[in-house]
Amino acid sequence: MTKTLLALIPAIALASCAVIPKVERSDGFAMIGETTLVGSTKVRPDALIEDSRCPMNARCVWAGRVIVEATVMRGGTFETRRFTLGEPSDGLMLDTVEPGRMTDTQLEAADYRFHFSVAR
Repeated sequence: MTKTLLALIPAIALASCAVIPKVERSDGFAMIGETTLVGSTKVRPDALIEDSRCPMNARCVWAGRVIVEATVMRGGTFETRRFTLGEPSDGLMLDTVEPGRMTDTQLEAADYRFHFSVAR
């Protein structure tokens, strides 16, 4: 019994040191802090800068916009860039932001899901 317990100690110690890699998406969708693959480029949304979209249950004169700050990783280089919903930027585009806004709901940054695509 003692030998069995002594044999397990190194295994337990090694298991506690294991690093669990963060899951990387490959479908273009990502939440704040998640990385997704868009073509051969990795994109990680870091911060929601603006969401002035017209709520879905309201009438507005201006449709509004969404701006997201993201880290773009290409060929070993990293750069921070701002993406505006629907506007191409250096071959990439933020084309979808979920969920839509509602007048009676306050969204937190963690509620958002962004979709990036290769701009055509």
